[in-house]
Parts: sequence; C-alpha cells; structure tokens
Amino acid sequence: MSPVPSATLNVQHESRRLLACTVRVFGLHRLDLAMQVVEKTFEEAAAQAWFRIPPDPPAFHLALAKQKTHDAIRQQGLSGRLSKEVSLAVEGGHNMEEVLQKIFSETEVGHSRLALLFACCHPALPLRLRMALLLRTMYTFSEKDIQHFRHSDDLALLKELETAPDLLLQNGVLVNVPSPRNFPPRFEALLETVWHLFFEGFDHSEKTVFARRAICDAAFRLGSSLLEHPATDLPPTYALMSVLCMFSARFDVRRGRPSSFLFLDEKNRAKWNPALIDRGVAYYEKAGETDRNSEYHLLAQVLMEHTLAPHPRFTNWNRILDLYNILLHVRPTYHNHLCYAWSLAKNQQPSAAIQHLFSVPTFSGHLLEDWQTNALLGDFYRQAKNLREAISFYRSALQKAPTAALQRMLQKKILSLETGKMKKKKRKF
Repeated sequence: MSPVPSATLNVQHESRRLLACTVRVFGLHRLDLAMQVVEKTFEEAAAQAWFRIPPDPPAFHLALAKQKTHDAIRQQGLSGRLSKEVSLAVEGGHNMEEVLQKIFSETEVGHSRLALLFACCHPALPLRLRMALLLRTMYTFSEKDIQHFRHSDDLALLKELETAPDLLLQNGVLVNVPSPRNFPPRFEALLETVWHLFFEGFDHSEKTVFARRAICDAAFRLGSSLLEHPATDLPPTYALMSVLCMFSARFDVRRGRPSSFLFLDEKNRAKWNPALIDRGVAYYEKAGETDRNSEYHLLAQVLMEHTLAPHPRFTNWNRILDLYNILLHVRPTYHNHLCYAWSLAKNQQPSAAIQHLFSVPTFSGHLLEDWQTNALLGDFYRQAKNLREAISFYRSALQKAPTAALQRMLQKKILSLETGKMKKKKRKF
C-alpha cells in the first residue's frame, strides 16, 4: 500500500477535529449539515491561503469553522433546534457566540472528539450503524468508499446511514462523554464497535485489498486514540490494542489469502511483523493484572499463545482450550464456539469438536449458510477417519464458498479423499 502524503494526512486530521466540534453543536442527527460546514471551512481556508498563509493554521481553521457554524445556524433558523448541550447553555443565559467560542477552542477539541466517538458507538444503535458512523465521522470515508468495503451487492452500511437520523433522534443519542454512572456500558459498547470494525476488515474471504486494510487501519487508530484520553486510558483499552496488534502482525503474510482457520497453520511465521508482536505484548503488560478474565484480556492471551509459538506444532493447545472455556462463559458467540471446537480438534479431539458444534443452539443456521462451518466439520470428520462425512461437508462448503480460491482449496481436499478411497478399494482386490 503506497503511503499517504503528509499533506493529505494533515487535512484528514484537521477535518476530524473540525467535524467533532461542529457535530457537537448540531447533533449527530445533522451529520450531513456538519460535514457541509467543514467542507465550506476548507474551501474558504484554501481561498484565503492564496493571499496569506495563517501563522497558526489549526487555530485559524477552528475560528473559521466557528464562523461558518454560526452562519449556518442563522441561515437555517436552527437556534432553537441544536444539540442539547448548546440549547441548555443558551437557555441558561449564555449567548451563542460564547457557547461556540468555548466549543471551538483548542482545549475542547479532544473532549469533542471523544464525545463524538461515544455518540457514534451508543449501545442503543445497531452494531452496523455504529461502524458506519465511525467510518463516516472519524475518518470521513465517503458513502462510495463504505460501499466498497463490502461485497458489491451488499449495501447494508449505506442503508444504515440512510436511517441514521431517525434512529439517533428516537434513541436520544447525545454528543457527550457519558457520566460515571453510565460510563461502563457505554465504554463497553465503544470497545466492542472498534473491535468489530477491525474484524470487518480482517476476517473475510476475499483478497486483501486496500479498502479492507483501510478499515483495519482506521479501527487501529481509533483504538490508539482512546489511549490519549484519561477517561479511556484504561486496562480494557490496552487489552484490546494488544489483540489488534497481534492480528495486524499477520497482514503482510495474509496478502491475497482468504481469512480462515484452514490457513492458519500454513502461515510463514518468520514473516509476521515482530515490532507489532512486541507492541502487542507490551500493551498486554500495561493492561495489568486486574480483570484478566475480561473478553479482550482472554483474546489477547489466546493470540499470544498462537503468535509467540515459533511453529504451530509448539502451540500450547491445552492452555488455549482453558482460555476458550472461560471466554465462552464471558462471551458465548458462535465465533468463539467455532474457535473452541477448532482448538479441540487441534488438540487431537476431533469427535469432541464435532459434538461441541452440534450442541451450539445456533449451529443449524450457520451450517446452512456458512462455508467455513462446513469446511471445519469436513476437517474434523477427516481427522476422525470418517471420510464419507468429511467429503459430504466439504461438498457443502464448496457450494457456499464465496471465492474461486476457496473453491479450488476445497476441491483439492475432496479429490484427495476420493483418491485415497479409490486406492484403498484397489488394495482390497
């Protein structure tokens, strides 16, 4: 991936700063208006730069954005229909100029950005809408960019953005940092959204393209930014960042390869990024001894067992099984059940892996739709020497496999088993 010019990065950084302030004034349900104000700010700043470059561009941008925001309020008659924070301040006797001066001050920018993060990740909103709002606000991805993050026929993120204003108003989503009483569930929803945003780009069955790497990079930077705020500079954040570092260390080896349990043992671990691995271990150590059984602490420990083993055969599967046992009590998602079953099979317990998957309540639905569930069952049955069932599940996975690369891999597995059965029959005669 070619580096982004520093000038572009500066504009993106300034855009995020200004957007956080303008959304804090208008409310997240008027995101389009806030983005228009930011766009006009940059247009005006570019026009003035022809005549005089300001000595302090960030301060100049903030002052100009405040002016454009005030203009938009007057032009659209929004003085009585702004964010709750602004409305309460005006009702309390402060004039609009004073309120805007405070919000668009350098000392308030960090607070505004954190408040916007919490608003985008409000637990009352659907997870996909939260992810779309993060991409739209914190990294100003366009709707066209967001569309390309999914399969060409999947416009779910765009549809979520279309319904966002109504949902935001219905759920009373405010652009603020939650109070201590409401902080724990809001903080948990924030971390959950960043994690799923990262996994949206990392766990897929297509070739690793720029757009998907960009999603992971955006989620990684969001997680890192949480460590810059005292309110979110907490052990769970360090544990989450440890997880993101461990996954990110594999990016270069995964280029052009599908994400799947079926490929993990084939990775050339010498090509994993050692700097990111070391950074992940350091983040885990900073997470501290408390709450070692939280979801992200447990995931970090699992990933360290995988990542720090010099070769797959040295992986401590007993330790990983113990960790997944605890994780299934903390967060019993289907993916965690799948990971646990896979770990059982790697620990030479394929029959137990099969039995576990069939005991999961949502298993039948995934069996009908998910290629990877079928492919893993094929592996488990092959390991258990039940070749007939293995071939059956591989064929089912082949019908659902989304890419030609996965289809070729499954066809090879089927051909290998069928050839083995034919050779076995010939030996009998």
